[in-house]
Amino acid sequence: MNKNRIKSVFISTLFILFSSTILFSQNTYNQNTSAIAKRIMDDISVLAADSFMGRESGTEGEIKARDYIVKKYKEIGLAPLFRDTSYIQSFPFKSNASYGDSNWLKMNNKIYVLHEDFYPLAYSSNGYVKANFINVGFGMIEPEKKHDDYKKLKNAKGKIFIIDISLPDKFKNDSMFIKKDVIQRKIKNAIEKGAAGIIFMKSDDATKNPSSYIGMRTLKASIPVIFVNKQVSENLLKMKNETIEISTSIVRKQAKGYNVAAYINNNAPYTVILGAHYDHVGYGMKNALDADSDSQIYNGADDNASGTAAVLELAKYFKNSSFKNNNYIFMNFGAEELGLLGSSFFTKSNVIDFSKVNYMLNFDMIGRYDSSKAGLRLIGTGSSSSWDTIINSLSYMNLKIKKTKAGSGGSDQMSFYLKDIPVLFFFTGIHPDYHRPSDDIEKINANGAAEIIKFAEKMIEISDTLGKIPFVKTTEETQTERTSLNVTLGIMPDHAYEGKGLRVEAVTDNKPAANASIKSGDIITKIGNEDVIDIMTYMKALNNFKKGEKVLVTILRGESIIIKEVQF
Repeated sequence: MNKNRIKSVFISTLFILFSSTILFSQNTYNQNTSAIAKRIMDDISVLAADSFMGRESGTEGEIKARDYIVKKYKEIGLAPLFRDTSYIQSFPFKSNASYGDSNWLKMNNKIYVLHEDFYPLAYSSNGYVKANFINVGFGMIEPEKKHDDYKKLKNAKGKIFIIDISLPDKFKNDSMFIKKDVIQRKIKNAIEKGAAGIIFMKSDDATKNPSSYIGMRTLKASIPVIFVNKQVSENLLKMKNETIEISTSIVRKQAKGYNVAAYINNNAPYTVILGAHYDHVGYGMKNALDADSDSQIYNGADDNASGTAAVLELAKYFKNSSFKNNNYIFMNFGAEELGLLGSSFFTKSNVIDFSKVNYMLNFDMIGRYDSSKAGLRLIGTGSSSSWDTIINSLSYMNLKIKKTKAGSGGSDQMSFYLKDIPVLFFFTGIHPDYHRPSDDIEKINANGAAEIIKFAEKMIEISDTLGKIPFVKTTEETQTERTSLNVTLGIMPDHAYEGKGLRVEAVTDNKPAANASIKSGDIITKIGNEDVIDIMTYMKALNNFKKGEKVLVTILRGESIIIKEVQF
């Protein structure tokens, strides 16, 4: 038989096998949707209960959720993944911040009291500053709106900046400015203008106070940053050019997060990972959009009790499945809300051979399916040449699907994509309750989530017949640096890094960092003449450059100090 004949027979056989798999999927499509919906709602009702306190990493609420997931895997009859016969993998991170002993504000020879009169914001560095002050209004620089609060200010460098945390009237109905990073933008502007410290106040009673919650991980400023109450701000505005003293101290303790994983070992050559993060933001953290709702619990029914329930349901389904050509890991990640810490820790561990991972499916916020809107978003379809064919074969399931090729960004699948593993991120979109206390179980579309789970089941069954799914590096712009800067290096920062400088988690191909041979694991310590201490100072340094310009970037690689020339 000649080579062309062999090839033709092979393709025909593969087509028949693939078609029969699709027919099997259609015949079993009538699996009871209501039964799935009930089971996932039972799980969501537990995970999103007030007693779990929003499942913030490093808290009792996270541990309760962790233990519930372990209990479910045991009930299903799955084996633990980790070597010590445990379902749990712990990892360290800095959290549980508290105020130290040196927080005070001194004006006109009067000492003001922490909590009663002022409080440092989570952005604040630890330190002491004594300087004259200057009122910089709203502290905003918005060229497109022809607004610059610094335009007429002189001799501001080295002073304590008084900044109104409110917005000017012309911006209050502009959705561009009504978002979570307004404070960060004001801090960034102040640092660039030479502020030695920042005192935030507010002129508009309708404006919410900035969050007093300091347990979050956020972009850290390099100077003290505090917020003062109305009485202190009135006293402050009566002062002339007197000296102000600020002392701030925020102590961050070592905490533990937890990944949970169970395993079906079919003695197959490759392993499929089905994952979802189970943590949320507790009583409101860096991503909480209701900054003054610290006393409310952010239950996170959609984000991400829905994805967690989906993985538990898939574990139950594949425990009894006849599809055995892959092994299966069911994974629930901790500390996703803090910067993908759990999934990043897992993919850097040696628990499994990642070269033997077939693909990874990530379920994050699948509880708000709405066919009148985007429906189900499948993100990462470009990470394998097989995804489109598999997805298109399931068109009979009548889910409205929006596909995005990029494999990076957004959630825990990024940690696996960075290891050249095909990924898909199942997602039903951002909604008005995202990272708010109102993300509760009453708003979950249980039947929609059940249909998504059934769709995933059929995808996995079809892929079981196809062997190793090929990996493809996507070419879309990677969302690694979410800034309004004119230039970027094209890197993803390591959010778990606690040292001085900015550690590179990943480098995007054909971007300035990659072209200069900067690598994952490098620590950026200087850009041009600007020292890089943290993400804030990194952003400040980049703000000095425009496209086409060149700069020397100093990095620490192991024990070696290396200088690279970068062209933006």
